[in-house]
Amino acid sequence: MDSPKINLRIRWLACAAAFSLSAMMSWAAVRHGMAAHWARSGQLDQWLQAAAWEPDNPEHWYRLGRYYQIDFESADATQAISNYQRATSIAPGSAKYWLDLAEARETALQHAEAEQAFRRAQQAYPLSAEVSWRFGNFLLRQNRQDEAFRKIHDALSVQPSLTALAISRCWQSAPDIERILKLALPTGQETYWGAIDFLVEAREPGAAMVVWKRLMAGNPSFPLQKTFRLQDMLVETGYADDARSVWQQAFSAGMNQPGPQLGGSLLWNGNFEQELLNGGLAWRFRPVAGAALSFDGRVAHSQSRSLRVVFDGTHNVDFQQPWQYVVVEPNTRYRLSAYFRTENLTTSSDVRLEIQETHFGDVLQAIPRLAGTQYWAPREAEFTTAADTRLVRVVLRRRPSQKLDNKISGTIWMDDVSLVPVVESSALR
Repeated sequence: MDSPKINLRIRWLACAAAFSLSAMMSWAAVRHGMAAHWARSGQLDQWLQAAAWEPDNPEHWYRLGRYYQIDFESADATQAISNYQRATSIAPGSAKYWLDLAEARETALQHAEAEQAFRRAQQAYPLSAEVSWRFGNFLLRQNRQDEAFRKIHDALSVQPSLTALAISRCWQSAPDIERILKLALPTGQETYWGAIDFLVEAREPGAAMVVWKRLMAGNPSFPLQKTFRLQDMLVETGYADDARSVWQQAFSAGMNQPGPQLGGSLLWNGNFEQELLNGGLAWRFRPVAGAALSFDGRVAHSQSRSLRVVFDGTHNVDFQQPWQYVVVEPNTRYRLSAYFRTENLTTSSDVRLEIQETHFGDVLQAIPRLAGTQYWAPREAEFTTAADTRLVRVVLRRRPSQKLDNKISGTIWMDDVSLVPVVESSALR
């Protein structure tokens, strides 16, 4: 029978096929291993060898394209484009290859071809934030702002962390916040805060308030302290009314209650029953050598505690705390009042509660000096704002003494501080 011979022939053919396949696989492995070895080097000639040994691997051509695109000494846009084209022909579904080809073509001033490559990248990965971002920035550079803003909007919808950079790029191209909000910024707290952060740094109060109103329309929730930088910028740029609006609205967003003020006082927390927030339109302070500021729950004029300042007698203190910004009306008379208690207060330079004009630092009025030992006693002073005054600063102040015996020691307690308009005086004018 011929059956054994046939079986033997089949076995030989199978062995030959297996050997050939093994040899091919071994050669492919060797070729891939050598190409990978050369690819890991930092030498151009070895990258070229890797591409020659493994020409169907798009990463080798992509790496060469990157080299010719970004190496300062060997930059060659034509070579970069050629290698990127080779990579995209092998792997047309790679957005990364199309993106770098697009930017290489833009460098070569091939703008139509660059846009086509960007669109191929978007076809390959339509949900990619990077693709939308880089395409949008290309369109910005082409001064096609509306199209660019929409691409940037797509990027931010996926990656909101790009917001601050996005608003910066959009603002430089077209400083129109309404247009940017409409086309480039997705709706949401994170993107609105990113825009506000940029506009605070850029000191653009009007635009910042537009974004703030858009943010507040969504009934957001955030900590009160998050608004402090915005309020500081508004104060510093003369937008006192807007600073007050942000302060008041931030309380509701932070689910806080501002609390009743003393007798209609414009000062917040004049009785010191709440914490010193150190920002916004609240009391502010900073550490200073020779003086310690704290609450005293055992000594109070009213309610449960007062603010206490202890001077240790070791320094000629330049002291101006706590202090608070207050929004006021122009051409209006106000009364500043407070209760003080002192113990062994010795100083050659007066300690006073002052009202200061914020822009120039001029003292508009001051409560008479504090000294010695005295039980709780009221102090008050009146002043009239100028025609252009919208903001004042209330501050407990002691200027450095020029005398030889210039140290300050002793304790001051302060409570029930208020600033109110003098309605009677206004009616008589």
